[in-house]
Amino acid sequence: ASSCTPECDENLKPAVGMAFDNMEEVEEFYKAYAHNVGFSVRIGHKRTVDNVVVWRRFLCGKSGFRRNNEEEPKKELNGEKKGDEKKRTHARKITRCGCEAMITVKRMKDGKYAVSYFHEEHTHEFVTPRKQHLIKSNRQVSDKAKDTLFTCHAASIGTAGAFRLLRVGEGGFEFVGCTKRDLQNYHRDMRSTFKDSDAQMFIDNLRKRQEINPGFFFEYVLDDKNRLTHVFWADACCRKNYALFGEMVSFDSTYSTNQYSMIFCPFTGINHHMASVFYGAALIVNETIESYKWVFQTFLKAMDGAAPRLIVTDEDQSMKIAIEDVMHNTVHRLCMWHIMRKLSEKVGPPLREDEHFYSTINSCVWGSENPTEFEAKWSSMISEFGLEDNTWFSRRYELRESWIPVYFRGVFLGEILRTTSRSESANSFFNHFIGYKHALVEFWIRIGTALEEQRQNELKADHECLNSMPPLITSWEIEKHASLFFTHAFFSSFQKEVRASRDHCLIENISQEGDVRTTIIGGARSFKSREVQFNTTSKSARCSCMLFETRGIPCRHIIMVLRGAKMSELPSHFILDRWKKTVNRRVVYDSSGNLLEANESNSLDLAKRKMVSEIRQTLNDTIKLAEQSPEELEALRNLLVDMKRN
Repeated sequence: ASSCTPECDENLKPAVGMAFDNMEEVEEFYKAYAHNVGFSVRIGHKRTVDNVVVWRRFLCGKSGFRRNNEEEPKKELNGEKKGDEKKRTHARKITRCGCEAMITVKRMKDGKYAVSYFHEEHTHEFVTPRKQHLIKSNRQVSDKAKDTLFTCHAASIGTAGAFRLLRVGEGGFEFVGCTKRDLQNYHRDMRSTFKDSDAQMFIDNLRKRQEINPGFFFEYVLDDKNRLTHVFWADACCRKNYALFGEMVSFDSTYSTNQYSMIFCPFTGINHHMASVFYGAALIVNETIESYKWVFQTFLKAMDGAAPRLIVTDEDQSMKIAIEDVMHNTVHRLCMWHIMRKLSEKVGPPLREDEHFYSTINSCVWGSENPTEFEAKWSSMISEFGLEDNTWFSRRYELRESWIPVYFRGVFLGEILRTTSRSESANSFFNHFIGYKHALVEFWIRIGTALEEQRQNELKADHECLNSMPPLITSWEIEKHASLFFTHAFFSSFQKEVRASRDHCLIENISQEGDVRTTIIGGARSFKSREVQFNTTSKSARCSCMLFETRGIPCRHIIMVLRGAKMSELPSHFILDRWKKTVNRRVVYDSSGNLLEANESNSLDLAKRKMVSEIRQTLNDTIKLAEQSPEELEALRNLLVDMKRN
């Protein structure tokens, strides 16, 4: 092979006799020389005496040859078997060509290291300046790249996204210091490093949170091989939210997460802003009756034994049995969203695109007033669309008392999973931070960041409710009075009833017996007549539509009756605490006397984080100012380098 002599400033070139204080300086110098010239460096053999390096070689990255080059084994992809004719393979590319360029250093009597041999010529072309940032020995995952990767993963941004952020922030690929593959490999190696201690680190993290705030609750179970099989946790904020809003709970076990295929089971509900709120979660290794019983028993323990009035779950027989065994007085309902989203899978191609079919089934499910009406509509629907032999629809009909709203009239549902959009939002919230490759520690970081965002959104909504008023649509005093108490989100639902009362409701008949005044309210042909019984003494009212009993919203019919009674304020029993602007100001303690408030960081941590943030912002502002002058930019760099050294 023809030889190539590198062109380089003589002051940067190694020379026999050149001395260095330590081996690190040698490596740093030769790499700087190599990268400036355009080749990679490989660390060669060394000789040690009494654990002290006395001799070492630094080679060109293309030195030597790959062993058994012609018989390089092909790597399998996607777990396909070797006998599979369609398997995809790739071979590792050849990079060595027997280049003999190197330096050798040896230890002198004074403890320093001197270059004893320098072979300058190479047997290959050099990397051009535009590609020098791609030289292998010129690449490393810097501390900044590691910090950016950690921050991005905490925000549920993947490694590729972290690399894009680095590239934009640093001003180009050549300034990142590594490639995307380097960053991915670092992440892979990091996960592999703590794989054996991942579960212990996860539990230690939970224990630390409990030490900081005694209101943090967690329990876990290990098997006979000391492996984590069950864990449940709920922080103080979760437990307070449950005390305020926990009369109805959604439990979902459809999320498979982390590299151990553990099942993530969150408990959620609806807060005063009609938004999803987190009550706690479990990770389990299987979906047996015993696993679910442990989860529900531990959940009740965390919530001081207070069971919800209603629990909504997906369809699972083991879960159903566990709920019956543990939560004896809790109403169990199947999740409408999980059932309705399967419709397109359970019918033939023609019906999947038939809007009339979806309109009919929605009218049947949501529009029925009583079981008899539902059963008649269902029978008609099955006949109209030829679904008599569809076993899925037959099974859904058998389970009708577990999921059709008409069978839950009078059961307080609040707004829990009432709409498809809310269910999809909750599903998206959890899917955003779970993944089959994540370690437990990564999972914990991601869920922590997601919960911070959820709670920040609640804080923002609280702020808006307490510092602004919603616009009114009528001059009715009762509407204005309600606006003083209800959160903006809930008041919007109440206003829909106010508008309907004004625009669509007509009194058809009024009768009175003792203190009870009965009013029949009708309207347009599409509206059904409703009966409202109003106690003129206690000012309580009950409507046959049962909107207030199921969702906590005073209905249009009750509003009309209250206005007819010349009432300018909404009676207090129609203003549920759970929908009030100030509900989360309540002070809540657990059975051990621990105050249930978010206090996961001590004041020192908060002060430190604030100071770091201020320093980072000041540094960024200083760099922007210095960019206007090359001299000032260089002075700033030198100042920071000196500070780092000292």
